[in-house]
Amino acid sequence: MEKVSCTLVLAAVFVLFGQLVCADDFTHHESLDEEGKFHLFWKFDDEKIEFEAQVQTTGWVGLGLSPNGGMPGSDIAIGWVKDGTAHLTDRYAEAKAQPPVDESQDWELVSAYENGTHTVLRFNRKLTTCDVRDRVINEDTLRVLWAWHDQDPEDESGASGPAYHGTNRGARATLLLNRKLTETPTTGTTYTLDLLNNNVSIPVQDTTYWCRVFEMPTLASKHHIIKAEPVTTPGNEGVFHHLVIYKCRTNPNMTILPVEHPGHECRSPNMPSDWEGCYEGSIVAAWAIGGGDVIYPDHVGYPIGDEEDSGHMLMEVHYDNPQLASGMSDSSGIRLTYTPELRDNDIGTLEVGVMVSKWHVIPPHAVDFRSAGFCSPQCLSAFMEELGEPIKIIGVMLHAHLLGVKLNARLIHNGMETDIARDDNCDFNLQNTRMLKEEITVYPGDTLITECIYNSAHKDSVVFGGTATTEEMCESFFLYYPKFNMTFCDSTPNVHHTVNFAGVQNFVFDESFNVHPIAPEHMVNMSYEEVMEAVPWTREKGRDFSEFLLNSTFYSYCQATPQSNVDINALQGYDLPFPRGTRLPTEDICSLRATPTPDSGDGSVPGDGSDPGDGSGPVGGSTALQAHRAAGYVLLTYLVVLVLTVWAE
Repeated sequence: MEKVSCTLVLAAVFVLFGQLVCADDFTHHESLDEEGKFHLFWKFDDEKIEFEAQVQTTGWVGLGLSPNGGMPGSDIAIGWVKDGTAHLTDRYAEAKAQPPVDESQDWELVSAYENGTHTVLRFNRKLTTCDVRDRVINEDTLRVLWAWHDQDPEDESGASGPAYHGTNRGARATLLLNRKLTETPTTGTTYTLDLLNNNVSIPVQDTTYWCRVFEMPTLASKHHIIKAEPVTTPGNEGVFHHLVIYKCRTNPNMTILPVEHPGHECRSPNMPSDWEGCYEGSIVAAWAIGGGDVIYPDHVGYPIGDEEDSGHMLMEVHYDNPQLASGMSDSSGIRLTYTPELRDNDIGTLEVGVMVSKWHVIPPHAVDFRSAGFCSPQCLSAFMEELGEPIKIIGVMLHAHLLGVKLNARLIHNGMETDIARDDNCDFNLQNTRMLKEEITVYPGDTLITECIYNSAHKDSVVFGGTATTEEMCESFFLYYPKFNMTFCDSTPNVHHTVNFAGVQNFVFDESFNVHPIAPEHMVNMSYEEVMEAVPWTREKGRDFSEFLLNSTFYSYCQATPQSNVDINALQGYDLPFPRGTRLPTEDICSLRATPTPDSGDGSVPGDGSDPGDGSGPVGGSTALQAHRAAGYVLLTYLVVLVLTVWAE
């Protein structure tokens, strides 16, 4: 997603299909279909979003906002230009059929025209309309539906209404309210550095992590990286899933492979052992599929060529090949733009979440299993004290794998718990770095939390934590400044509680930290994985397991860079409770809106449109209540907060 330039983005369209309206006043653009026939432009502020659809048709054009990529539960606008008159109708979908016209027409037509080849519609809508048929447009991932037909309808609905679109339709996941910079801030001297793989033969396996070490250019002074953009081998967009660049620990004997060498599978016996030290360095950049370019605001940059620079970087690429395709080769990577004109602050990346290990357990048959990890106040305080000042978060990338449906990152400050970023409609193939509307300051004594909710209703066996796509993660990658000497800060439930829930009364670890039950007797010969699989998992059992773990104790750990003097061993926690803060009621601009209703318990699955209270229906994530009930909930929440505050004092 990038700022539109009519001369660059649409030049081919001008030549082939006729003159179109220049859309340079819009900040965002995507071609929704692969053939480039449906271009969508948009911009937004705190209250409203405005679109322009430029579509290769002289018939009707449709744009929808869907919870899951299907029509049921979608908020839809359909428009056309007929005999010089523009039409735009606000609609909703309850089934895979012609969407009826909404009684409340909340989409506003700004302008429209058509030429011999294209229809151009410009229209807007409030982000929140308070119409139960409309979806709230927020910072969640949305599935944008698109469709068109080559003929205008005679009437708004019925047999003479918009005709069936046939194959001219599709869905695309996107972040409409994306505050990422779309142009590199003006700067004088810049250079680019490409870190690319070299004709890697992608293994015929579901997940591969591929590593390569690069020698950095020799710099006479400190420089700042100001932009990171993916470079993808054409045709490999679906398998080039994400990458992380690490600044290697200083090692004068670092193994550098010949330029023509493709590299090695990460952490394999073939990978040079001295590359492992690169993981101890700071994270230079992180990118994931669908994320586009990462451009830093003009007051921050990532430092290279400074006193901690080893002269080497390791690139770790995740190839996702669930179809087990063979014969694929790849030379993808990342392009870094850097400058000698230093910004005011060094930026860093801090990873916070659940430790990536098999101790992270997601049971089957669960629609809302909750996992969470945190960065302890002890770790944050120690590294901020070494830095000498607080840090400020400017962006975050939320990360889970295939089962993750809702992710959020939170901050506890002075006992109050607030959201940093939240996505209640995640897509594994769209993992954007979200730039915050306002920077958030983190002080010594604060706590950072990452929470993930998983839907494993379709699974018949336990999914364990791990690096494979078919395993699970729960992580946040925070962009912050000024850069300190901590790279990640994770936690995990104490394994004693995990296996105790499964019935293990006592166990021992072997030298490889494998669990060996010694009581009860019938579990003595079972492995850890067999123990967890033996639980008779149900939806309710999964909820009980989640609550049991979140109310137990956690192990926590943080990792320092080689430049730090902090004793990280002294910061490890082995028996910490999960941190909790007081949350204030969320302000609701709609008088009849309250928080989503609790799960109905009827077996319906949140996110599939079958549960009317899960936010997946046309209400856009809220349920209309009587006014006195909504007021009662607010009053009750206020009294609880007041009691907790008095009690804490």
